[in-house]
Amino acid sequence: MKKIILFLSVVTFVFSSFSYGYMSSDAMEKRLNELLKIIKQQQKEIEQLKKELKAQKQSLSEQKTKTKEVEKKVAVQQNIIKKNIPSWIKKIKVSGDLRLRYEGIFNRKEKQKNGSLKDIKDRERYRIRARLFFDAPLSDELSAHLMLCSNQDKNREATTTNQSFSDDFNDKGIYIHRAYAVYKPKWLKGLELGAGKFKNTFLHTDIMWDPDVNPEGAYERYQYLKFKTFQPFIHLGQMVVTEVNKGKDAYLYIYQFGGDVNFKNIKWTIAGSYYNWYRLEASKYLRYADYKKGGGNTYVLKNGKLDYAYDYDLWEGISFLKFKIKNIPLKLIFDYVENVADDVPSDKDSAYYLGGVIGKRKKKGDLSLSYKYAYIENDAVIGSLNDQDFYGANRKGHKIKLRYMLLDNVEFGLAYFHTKPVHDWDVNSPTFSNNKSREREDRIQSDLILKF
Repeated sequence: MKKIILFLSVVTFVFSSFSYGYMSSDAMEKRLNELLKIIKQQQKEIEQLKKELKAQKQSLSEQKTKTKEVEKKVAVQQNIIKKNIPSWIKKIKVSGDLRLRYEGIFNRKEKQKNGSLKDIKDRERYRIRARLFFDAPLSDELSAHLMLCSNQDKNREATTTNQSFSDDFNDKGIYIHRAYAVYKPKWLKGLELGAGKFKNTFLHTDIMWDPDVNPEGAYERYQYLKFKTFQPFIHLGQMVVTEVNKGKDAYLYIYQFGGDVNFKNIKWTIAGSYYNWYRLEASKYLRYADYKKGGGNTYVLKNGKLDYAYDYDLWEGISFLKFKIKNIPLKLIFDYVENVADDVPSDKDSAYYLGGVIGKRKKKGDLSLSYKYAYIENDAVIGSLNDQDFYGANRKGHKIKLRYMLLDNVEFGLAYFHTKPVHDWDVNSPTFSNNKSREREDRIQSDLILKF
């Protein structure tokens, strides 16, 4: 750098000499001295810049060293944490959703003692549903599952997870909705054993079970998977309805047999089921019509208390047919239930479901449309545990639902119900006051569901 500056200075001096013509020796010496002063000043400035650059490099090096030391400490702490946390905890999957709902109930009628109908004021309400799922694989064969969700604080009914905007801003309740374990052994593929308060794994529609009901007890399911075209299964369940301290308990036993029939582009699932509601006279809420006001079933007075008029021994035949038309998925659904218990009148013992779904809901822009027609006589099923938006038993009508994926994890839904009783409510029934407002009605639900 010094040589370059000296060369430039000399060149400048020579050219300046030519430009000024002849110069005396004293003048030339004077100019050389001035030029040397300039060169020395520039050298000082260059040395200062070098010092500053060196200091900056040293500061950056120190910062990098400190950063590396911090990263090492963080890595050490992370390794300590990883070593002390069981490996299965790392595999826990946490998910959930939040549903915001507007619900309007219109054109309502109420049955009067004299047989006439009275108009009831329309009802509008806003509701929320919050759910949180924890799924933990404990091994390749064993898993544990927990679900927490909102519910009504007073009754904590099994058929709903909604909380209405009400009660003067009071906090909403969160409850255990599921808590169960599942065992799927490697030594016998197709076998599944579950116990606890579990997700309803039985093939069903909502004329038998409301989607929010989670039975309690145990189940066993086995499907033979070695056949490609037909894969039969057996599904058994032993559920505790009510445990009594001093007395006999109430149970539900389910026996389901069926199979999947697989063709090239068609899957047909069929099953037959038997539901044995055993000792319902020991149930805590159902027998007294304290749960969903009896759900539309027939009741009588026994020793001054409400009780079911009949037993519930139910046979069910159900079918799901899945196929595609031009890559659009379709599903057709049929379900038939009959109560074969003694003395149940023939006009009160059966129910059926006809419906289907077109489209899918997996990613942004997906759309589906579903329809059902249901016909449920008074004592065909336990009315307190099936679809309560449809109003349990002694109900018939239509439901249409549109679903659209606004984003991959945000869904909009719009549903319309038109329902009315199958038979006129008996004005002499001990539960007439519970059922009289369940005349015809139109119900609209608008949902926004955010999944995470």
